[in-house]
Amino acid sequence: MIKLLHDIMRTLKIIDCLYLNEDGVRVRAKNGRFQQVHLRQGELDGACAVYSAFMALICIGVVKYNDIAVYGNTYDKRYGIERLKKELFELKGLHRDGNNFKDIKQNLEKGYRKHISVEHYESSDEQEILEIINKTIPEDIPVVISCMFSGGAHAMLAVGMEYDDKGNSSKILCLDPDTTAPNINYFNCVIDLFKSDGKYQHYYFNTKDNSRSRVKLYEILVISGK
Repeated sequence: MIKLLHDIMRTLKIIDCLYLNEDGVRVRAKNGRFQQVHLRQGELDGACAVYSAFMALICIGVVKYNDIAVYGNTYDKRYGIERLKKELFELKGLHRDGNNFKDIKQNLEKGYRKHISVEHYESSDEQEILEIINKTIPEDIPVVISCMFSGGAHAMLAVGMEYDDKGNSSKILCLDPDTTAPNINYFNCVIDLFKSDGKYQHYYFNTKDNSRSRVKLYEILVISGK
């Protein structure tokens, strides 16, 4: 089922795995039950890119929400997801030292290679990154995005696109781990692809507050199931 929401001028594409019900945005687990997708920073020990990568794993049905959100001081090494959590949350100490998409790709492949394929793209040409996002979202695969802003960077999970009346992409629709989980929509933040002047040409805004930030698309991870 393809979710296309139309009005006179715009079309919204949301990846097919997402559902919206009285509990908010959900995906179906392999047992058919709805489960939460969004992970809020503070629920886990990790940086925004780690949260976004795990949300992608939940979306593509490789892991369950409870596999990620429930954790302790010990890990069962018999299971790939437990080894991956240990690698990300303890051995690498990403909650202290920040994160790098190349490192996360390596950690994902090391801990879960049998179940996923991970592609990393980094380019100073923003159009190249946007073209990959435009190609991937219609295939119903979420994209982990890193946006640069003045003074740093932030990661989130792209789950949809908005297109104008000519079919050109106009907004990227995302789940941001730094923002409260959406309960009446599929996304909680937006990257407006209308270009303004300067190094950071796009506006980012979310449901947490009324502020806007200017950002630049820089780096992405595409995680798909095998």
